[in-house]
Amino acid sequence: MKMSRQVRIAAVLVSIAAALVVGYLAYQHSQANSREALLQKSSEMAQTGYYADAARLIDRALTLPGDGVRSDEMLYLKKADYLQKAGDNAEALSIAMRVVKNTHEGQQEFDDAWERIVSICSEEGEYGKLATLLEGSEVESIKSKYYNYLVYDPVFRDPPGTYEGEMNLIVESQGVGTLFYTIDGTEPTDRSNLYTDGIKLRPGIIYTVKVLFVNRYGLKSSVVTGTYQILDE
Repeated sequence: MKMSRQVRIAAVLVSIAAALVVGYLAYQHSQANSREALLQKSSEMAQTGYYADAARLIDRALTLPGDGVRSDEMLYLKKADYLQKAGDNAEALSIAMRVVKNTHEGQQEFDDAWERIVSICSEEGEYGKLATLLEGSEVESIKSKYYNYLVYDPVFRDPPGTYEGEMNLIVESQGVGTLFYTIDGTEPTDRSNLYTDGIKLRPGIIYTVKVLFVNRYGLKSSVVTGTYQILDE
């Protein structure tokens, strides 16, 4: 029995409607799993305190094409932020260091990555590690910005040698911290003489001055040594 014209038309319309529904559902699914949607979900998860889950959603977003607004490095730094808040500082630090490696001075992501590194190391009390990372950087602007975390050797304003008359030996240092010294050749520690406004050297004595700088985070410089012979005038 042949189908009537009306039945055939109805069948075609049903097929078209089904195809449209399938297409719409596929579109909705793709939109729900787009980078933008995943990032929105990630932000919502973070706002409710589920930072580890928020970081995993960023991983999914990074597998999808970019939206032209946020670079991959920006997303990695957001992931590092969430991981730090979740307590996974080791992975957060690793991510921030990779962003530093993959960017360069002048990029916002480069500066943001260093801020994340400083934040994580400070939170962990890993000031020695932070100083090592900063010293290894070839970017002077970064060293200058975070110079208080570095340790600089003290410097004698007057070089070692022979001088006449009583002398007030000035020692200079960079950064925020404290100078300690000895004048008898023994190794200084953070319990030695506290340097304030100079070291008094009197005539008739040969001094072996040793100075140590300790920054505000407890990191110690190398000990600098100078021999001073002070003659009577």
